[in-house]
Amino acid sequence: MNSLGAMRATSENDAFQIYLAAKKTVDDRALNRLVWERLKQMLADEHADQAASVLEIGTGIGTMIERIMEWELLPAAKITALDSSYTNIAQANRRLRSWANDHGFEIGQETNDRLIFTKTGAHFNIQLNTVDFFAFQSDQIGPLWDLVVAHAFLDLVDLSSAIGHIFSLLKPGGLFYFTLNFDGLSIFEPAIDPLFDSLVLDLYHESMDQRIVKGSPSGDSKTGRHLFETLHSYGGEIAEVGASDWVIYPQKGKYVHAEAYFLHFTITTIEKQLSHSSALDQDIFATWIAKRRAQIEQHELVYIAHQLDFVGRTPA
Repeated sequence: MNSLGAMRATSENDAFQIYLAAKKTVDDRALNRLVWERLKQMLADEHADQAASVLEIGTGIGTMIERIMEWELLPAAKITALDSSYTNIAQANRRLRSWANDHGFEIGQETNDRLIFTKTGAHFNIQLNTVDFFAFQSDQIGPLWDLVVAHAFLDLVDLSSAIGHIFSLLKPGGLFYFTLNFDGLSIFEPAIDPLFDSLVLDLYHESMDQRIVKGSPSGDSKTGRHLFETLHSYGGEIAEVGASDWVIYPQKGKYVHAEAYFLHFTITTIEKQLSHSSALDQDIFATWIAKRRAQIEQHELVYIAHQLDFVGRTPA
């Protein structure tokens, strides 16, 4: 079964979790290493002798936690992980246990929502929580965290509200690490019809700006550039910024890992978002979708999305 057939054969929840797993290698390439190294140095300067307290919002299936351990961001941490989806958190629990076992960690005092991983020179205490970030914040009195991580999250919510909530949870002078913040540019190559290609992507970006969740604005197609002003308005100090573009292309005639699935999921997302748009000729749009899927199956499609990573601190 090809990657499109596999996606159609799974439930919506399963399809999203497979997408998140497929996205891991895409994100690994995209994350800005200069920004990462700046965060690593800031943590080393401030938490050399004690475990840092880390809050991750929008944990998904736990790929950023894997990365924190595998890329040795810090040797010890107490990580509180939040995601509104129970199925995501359950998968994160399974995936992280498997990952830790494969990477030589001892797994101790394990419960349904807490994982403790140790090996020489490393100790991680991970608390998994099925909760909406804004609901968690409204009930949280303490403690305050040393670092908040938001990976591919801030462009899905109201940016100003989210930054205000995040800063309220950080210690004075606490660190933030915000990654893969979409910044208004998507590219598909080769072109099908340049004018129609542009129309589809413009409408797709516009749909991000118009997204409403539970009666509130929930998205911004230019989150990356808007973060500069928003962080400044809350007194945030930016230490480093860098591009973290997704770039997916066939290597030696094929896509690596599960990245064809990632591309199919992206095209299907666009299809669902615009399938009732009166601004598109839906017959032409259906043909456009079919051609993009065929390009993936023929290992021809190149996809680029422009994004930005930020690291910095709250006011002291």
